[in-house]
Amino acid sequence: MKITRMPVFAGLILLAIPYLVSCSSQTLPASAEGKNAAGKAASNAAEKSASKAWGTAESKSDRQSTGKSIELPHYQPVFPPGEHRDLFVSRCGVCHSLRYVTMQPDFPKKTWAREVDKMIKTYGAHIDKKEAEAIVEYLSSIKGKPGADKH
Repeated sequence: MKITRMPVFAGLILLAIPYLVSCSSQTLPASAEGKNAAGKAASNAAEKSASKAWGTAESKSDRQSTGKSIELPHYQPVFPPGEHRDLFVSRCGVCHSLRYVTMQPDFPKKTWAREVDKMIKTYGAHIDKKEAEAIVEYLSSIKGKPGADKH
């Protein structure tokens, strides 16, 4: 019985969302506007804050009126120093999070070479052959399986 009720309940929630959104965007009657002036100012401030958070364009007049701007810090990924580290960060970080590399097990050098080759052939990574070899060297130095390539 519970299984059949769940889709109905989920459907009702999905139907209620557009209704709630339309209700929140309606204007107040003239008599209520005077009572809710502070609420309206707070709503405008919230909209501006939301537009900043979502990266939407802020008008020039908004920036001039507040005189404030926000600059978010850029944190470099934490990877051990090594030869070709910067090449790895600049080429691989364009398409995906470098955190994916940290979640991988230690692979033999041949496996890293196949992974880099897959990124180039399957996903169209803009890495030439010389760069691919350097990236494989770096990856095998930080996440390589010791002794796996000696056979």
